[in-house]
Amino acid sequence: MKNSESILRGYVRYLDLEEGRSPRTVQEYVRDVRLFLRWFEDRHGRPPMWEEVGSQHVRAFLADRATSPARTVRLLAALRKFYRYLVEVEGLPVLKDPTEGVKRPRMKRKLPVYLQPREVARLLEAAYKNRSVRQGLRDWALLAFLYGTGLRLAEALALTYQDITYQDGVPHAIRVQGKGGKERVVVLSPTAQRALYQWLKHRNLEGSPVSPHVWSYTSGPRKGEPFSQRTVEAMVKRVARRAGLEGWERITPHKLRHSYASALVEAGRSIDEVKELLGHSSIATTQIYVHVSRRRLEEAASALPDVLI
Repeated sequence: MKNSESILRGYVRYLDLEEGRSPRTVQEYVRDVRLFLRWFEDRHGRPPMWEEVGSQHVRAFLADRATSPARTVRLLAALRKFYRYLVEVEGLPVLKDPTEGVKRPRMKRKLPVYLQPREVARLLEAAYKNRSVRQGLRDWALLAFLYGTGLRLAEALALTYQDITYQDGVPHAIRVQGKGGKERVVVLSPTAQRALYQWLKHRNLEGSPVSPHVWSYTSGPRKGEPFSQRTVEAMVKRVARRAGLEGWERITPHKLRHSYASALVEAGRSIDEVKELLGHSSIATTQIYVHVSRRRLEEAASALPDVLI
């Protein structure tokens, strides 16, 4: 029988290759399963037999950790996915999913935090005005591209030259590998076109690309390596602080995705169109952006005929 570490290595390959999960999601899911296994061994003095784990163990684990609703949902998702892997891939005699019957906490529906177009403009201006011309262009182009496409950061950093299609010598659309390995085509907005064109022009001036990845270092000891998510996240906060944006410490690359979607809704684009551009599997996920269009709600409310004398 395989030991836990051997099974976890297989679980990593499964999440990566078959599920198409992002590196961060894989890391989080495996970490959550390890937490549960460590808890079980501490509680019972031995590793678990997979078939003996039941919902009572999962409930006790969650009670001991006293996690937030969002954290509880993810722990349950990680364990549920792990047991599915044990059954479907490892072929182990698991009787049932131990998360079955464990009630998921009700999640509060939060409106997405996003930047207004004028705030995005300030962010881009601060990125461009860097003492290093090369770094300024890089930060400006990547931030403008993220806002102009609404891509998840992992999707943008995975982009290769083969994923770009052109019209009249200008980038027109990109092929994106989204969550779960789902592929979609994203037509570039004028903002994204200009940002990507300028970045590719800079890449060509630096010499022939040594990496298939579009967003990678062009010089220095890391030349050819794609930017890491952590590096980009730190850059966004640094630029947001320099731009003097309120709450700069909470501004992330994902906020630019929210800003993209919210701007499209504000501009009157249909929820179906926004759903396809964002790569959402369910329109319910996209629906939240309808609620952030306060200006349109105010216009609709003010259109009611006034009957008071």
